[in-house]
Amino acid sequence: MRSFVGNKSAEKDIRDWLSQNGYCGKSAKFTEIELHAIKRPGWLQVFRFELQGLTAEYQNVQLFGAMRSDERYGQPTIVVREDLASRDTQLAAWSEGLISRRRHRK
Repeated sequence: MRSFVGNKSAEKDIRDWLSQNGYCGKSAKFTEIELHAIKRPGWLQVFRFELQGLTAEYQNVQLFGAMRSDERYGQPTIVVREDLASRDTQLAAWSEGLISRRRHRK
């Protein structure tokens, strides 16, 4: 399944969101940004991501996130959690009725 938005675009959107929401977006180190689900013809996409980052107070944090993007309607919706289970719950809700990719874990 090829990503319409692309991981580079997703990464930029996530970094911008982090910077606007109390994190140091430029210093985030992504360990995963993957297309999680898509709705044909491909405008609506759900991404999952994982990163090591810093808060605005320079505290280390590991974050798990989900991004719902529909290029027809402007800015994506991004949710960031500190635990994997909460992020996966959000992914499941956003992916309902969409074509989902199998999850590949390291």
